[in-house]
Amino acid sequence: MNAPPAAREPRLVLAWGTVRDASFPDRVAAARRAGYEGIGLAIPYYRDLLARGWKDRDLAAVLAEWDVRINEVEVLFGFHGAPGRPAGVAGRPGLVYADPELERTAFHLADTFGVPFAQTVGTFDARPIGPEVVDAFGELCDRAAAHGLRVALEFVPYSSIPDLASGLAVVAGADRGNGGLCVDSWHFFRGDPDLGLLRTAPPERVFMVQFNDGPVPPVDPDRMVDAVHHRVLPGEGDFDLRAFVAALDRPGVEAPFSVEVYCDALRSRPTSEVARRAADATRAVVASVPRTL
Repeated sequence: MNAPPAAREPRLVLAWGTVRDASFPDRVAAARRAGYEGIGLAIPYYRDLLARGWKDRDLAAVLAEWDVRINEVEVLFGFHGAPGRPAGVAGRPGLVYADPELERTAFHLADTFGVPFAQTVGTFDARPIGPEVVDAFGELCDRAAAHGLRVALEFVPYSSIPDLASGLAVVAGADRGNGGLCVDSWHFFRGDPDLGLLRTAPPERVFMVQFNDGPVPPVDPDRMVDAVHHRVLPGEGDFDLRAFVAALDRPGVEAPFSVEVYCDALRSRPTSEVARRAADATRAVVASVPRTL
């Protein structure tokens, strides 16, 4: 009798939002100690580091000391919107569509630290996906390609690109080699959780997988508020994460699990504890899924 396939050991990235209040050295050290291969970085957080006197060489020294890389930068908001503050997102200061300054910073991080991925999202409205949206994504990919950067389009239920099907349509329409998807379990299950489509999505287009769990029904009726305050560790919520993992467990899907748990209840806990708990929870869920390969 053949032995069952060995449990997978997922590659992990510590997303910025899981430990959003951590200092840079604590974030990097916690990532390494918990077994993550990389971290995510929010562009405003990076800018704040520079404003407080950090230099790129200082950040590089910390990364080298702990043998950790920056795997992803976020977020290029509203890539197909007219530049400026988005309409219809009251009380959300700092969200600017098609912001060239955000782009320049993302490209600088790619050039300086070899960051492979940048996330982008649509506009926070329900405008239809037309040729101009596909063209705008392709143009963003072209600008990023000069910096060796791949662009991961994240579908978000309260955005113009609300689900996996619409994200795939934009990526396929643009047809750029450095254009793909960010598949976030939160947005997948809060939107149209089409597991059949996830199982058949082109594996080479799955650039990033963000992993987290959540309660059903949502805690807050404001979906954006809910997304940045009420996520829980994998396995502690109601999402069918085992089916999600199984749908992505196939040849060609090479993305690590970027563990992104925006959770107010965890913000008061030490960075090292949160990073470790998030890693352990992810490993436990992934290991519980029977292997098919």
